[in-house]
Amino acid sequence: MAKLSSVPDWSESELRAEGFAANPTTLGALQVACRFTDEDAAAACCVSRRTWRRWRATGKPDPTAVRLLAVLAGFVPWVGWDGWEVHNGYLFPPGYRRGGIPPGEFFALVFYRQQVSEYQRLNAALKAQLDALEAQHAPSAPPADPTLRAQLQTLAVQVQALGGELAALSARLEDAHHG
Repeated sequence: MAKLSSVPDWSESELRAEGFAANPTTLGALQVACRFTDEDAAAACCVSRRTWRRWRATGKPDPTAVRLLAVLAGFVPWVGWDGWEVHNGYLFPPGYRRGGIPPGEFFALVFYRQQVSEYQRLNAALKAQLDALEAQHAPSAPPADPTLRAQLQTLAVQVQALGGELAALSARLEDAHHG
C-alpha cells in the first residue's frame, strides 16, 4: 500500500498512507495536515511536548504515533476502505472533497439501500403492468383482406416518398436561405 519514500511532495492521500505505514519523514507534514500545534500533537500522541519536539528534531518518532497522526489526518486504515478519508467528522469516498457522509447518515445508508431496492421492485411491477395494458390496447394486426393490405402498403410507400421529398425540399430551402 505505502511506498515508504522520503519524497517531501506527496499528495494528501499519499502523505496519509505513508504516515500510516509509519514513515518517520511524514511526522511534520502530518502535524500540519492535522492543524496541530506542538502541544496539540504531543497531547494527541500522549507524550510530553519535549518528547514531541525531540521526535521532530531527530526524525525518529515512535511509529505508533506516526500512524495515529495519519488516522487523525483522515486516513481510514481498514481493509476495503482504500482511498476513503475522514475530515471534520465526515467520511469521504475516494476522490471526493464535498458531500461527505456524517455519522447519522452513515447509519441510514442501510435504510436507503432497502428503500432503493423496494423502489426498483415497484418500478419493475409497474412496468410489467404498463406492458400488459399496452398489449391489450395495441392496434390490431393488419387486416386479413389482401386488397386492403395492398392499399395500406401502397399508402405507406407514398408516405415514405413524401417524407423524402419534404426533406429534399427543406434542404433546398435551407441552401437558398444561406446562399
